[in-house]
Amino acid sequence: MNKNIAAFIPVFLILASVPVFCDNIRGDVVKNIILSDSNIKDKNEFVMSIEDVFAVSIDKDSDFIRGFELSVKVPAVLRNYGNSFAFILYRQITPEIKSGIGTYYGKKYYSFILPETARFFIRIPYGQQLENETDPYTTVVSEIIEQDDLPVMVTVLPMMKGFPSSLYESSFSVSVTPVLRETGNLSVTAKIPDGMDSSELTIRVDGREVSDYSHELVLASGPHSLTAEIPGGKNISRNFTVSTGRTTSVNLEIEALESYADIEVPENTSVFLDGTKIETGSEGRFLIEPGEHTVVFMISDYKISKKFTVLPGKNCKISLFLDIFVEDN
Repeated sequence: MNKNIAAFIPVFLILASVPVFCDNIRGDVVKNIILSDSNIKDKNEFVMSIEDVFAVSIDKDSDFIRGFELSVKVPAVLRNYGNSFAFILYRQITPEIKSGIGTYYGKKYYSFILPETARFFIRIPYGQQLENETDPYTTVVSEIIEQDDLPVMVTVLPMMKGFPSSLYESSFSVSVTPVLRETGNLSVTAKIPDGMDSSELTIRVDGREVSDYSHELVLASGPHSLTAEIPGGKNISRNFTVSTGRTTSVNLEIEALESYADIEVPENTSVFLDGTKIETGSEGRFLIEPGEHTVVFMISDYKISKKFTVLPGKNCKISLFLDIFVEDN
């Protein structure tokens, strides 16, 4: 094989792996942040110098995050070099980000000339637009970032050459915080008494029936109401408040409805319920389990029995009447 062709092949393979129309980004990765619902309260604070880079991703399963904000504190020495440095954001970064100095490729997403101010903010929308801010030092980027655009890589580059080397030793203080949706999650658990069918449990949140409470529900932040109903169980009503970016748990413990039996029999009558003698006197009330039962009355040697069914939450009355019938012949 021609040596020139052989030497060309590996070079061509390397170039072929670089995405078309991408910028070359080279620098020391000082931070690689992955925002998620579970770490929204973490403080992602760090320092970076000119030509350093950091990256930000958002977990694909996040329910609460609708963007992120970069807060940048500019070192005093750089404020004397207005319009000389650019804060540049790239998206669709390849290859996988690793700590240390490396070369990456990405598409320029947004660039921002460093203002002559001590601190500025940049807000990046994820999945939907963010509201505009009136603060002159807060910039809300209009172009929305999607999951396929992540991670976003950020660097600071000089706009020209010839700066004193001491400038490259100065450090920016940076913090990355998620911008949260005005929503939170609701987690519902229900403990149901034995004998009840859990599929018959009806849960309503703010009057709307929940089809599957085994999964967390995304709700607007603020006060809400919940009701739970199941045949044979006591109804439950709860008020709760959902906090932004938090999961609120509501634990339901269903209580079975109580049923009572009132009994009315002649004196000196023995009463047996399901084989157990009941000491009631001539009349009385007692707690009875829902379901099928058998009652037996005994007056001296006379015995009579009857089967009956008690529904949950329903009371019943058990009476025995003795009468004499006289017929004319």
